[in-house]
Amino acid sequence: MSPARKRSYDVIIVGAGPAGSTLGRELAGRGIEVLVLEKQRLPRPKPCAGGITVKAARLLDFDLSPVTQQVIYGVRAVYKGRREFTKWYDRPLVYAVMRQEFDHFLVQKAQEAGAVVADNQRVCHVRTTADGVEVQTAYGEFAAQIVAGADGANGVVAGGLGLATGVERGIGMEAQVSVAGEGLAKWDFLMGLSLGQIRGGYGWILPKKDHLSVGVGGRLRQAKKLRPCWEKVLAYHRLDGNQATGLRSDFLPVLKSGSAIQKDRCLLLGDAAGLVDPLTGEGICHAIGSAQIAAPVVEQCLRSGAFDLSGYQDALAEELMPELRAARALARLFAWFPGLYFHAIRRSDRLWRASCRLLRGEESYISLRRRLGAFRFLFDILST
Repeated sequence: MSPARKRSYDVIIVGAGPAGSTLGRELAGRGIEVLVLEKQRLPRPKPCAGGITVKAARLLDFDLSPVTQQVIYGVRAVYKGRREFTKWYDRPLVYAVMRQEFDHFLVQKAQEAGAVVADNQRVCHVRTTADGVEVQTAYGEFAAQIVAGADGANGVVAGGLGLATGVERGIGMEAQVSVAGEGLAKWDFLMGLSLGQIRGGYGWILPKKDHLSVGVGGRLRQAKKLRPCWEKVLAYHRLDGNQATGLRSDFLPVLKSGSAIQKDRCLLLGDAAGLVDPLTGEGICHAIGSAQIAAPVVEQCLRSGAFDLSGYQDALAEELMPELRAARALARLFAWFPGLYFHAIRRSDRLWRASCRLLRGEESYISLRRRLGAFRFLFDILST
């Protein structure tokens, strides 16, 4: 893409993933001059299963069918490579996409709204001044009134400003596995989950048009076990003889309550802010959601000339953090009792339907907590 047309903007967004593109689109649509800086050439690869939940898709006011490769209606779950069940739902649960296509689609939507996007612009340094923020790249310097860090788990913005220091890290590994004919057709409308192979994590299979995305994720201290567990997922489904390409890993950051994600004229979004779901490892929904929460706060600061972004962290604490705390409690239970999850969902259609409603955004972790009655105290202890 062509370089930025000028050197000074109202807002500079570092990172052109779902969070950065969404904020760029939201702000540009409000008449705000926005520059989105992306360190790689677009479209760029991204290690990710490529599953967009219906809950995440509902946050966007445009159709994802141009980049959707499969619509998922069911789950084939396996426990310790020995027990298996398949369950279906009557409405979509997940849209399977290639992340480079999905992310680029969101970038194009931001551009259509008026945002300027400049790729191959690796940010080296961010510095706040008395009257703004300076962003140094390998090709020059840009200035803005406000900077948003949407540059992922190892973001330059967070690191340079000492933000999001209270983050727990998971890690995921994923590759594209070539499958054709009946081997691919058996995954039509289904995603795979492999439980019990790695503590606090799981393996996944997500079908695309001409291959399967196969991965495994868990806590950072389980990093050495990722490759063996990934190979077990392949072996169980008789995919170990198929060609696998693009094997990559990435961090999955989870924010702890009270950790700052804004300072002076800067704020963080999505993975850069540690907004990954502690239970599922999914980050796209909160990436989009955090951008939509940030947009009106940023607009108000620019309109008023009072650059206090604390309203963003306050809104996040009210709207997203309770869900993340609840998800953390469930993640801790899952880490110790994955078999309990597996057998409970296998035996209970009611629990299966509740899980489906979570993926669709019709249920929340908080609403599940309310149903626990006298056992809520255990849930609350585990969420701290």
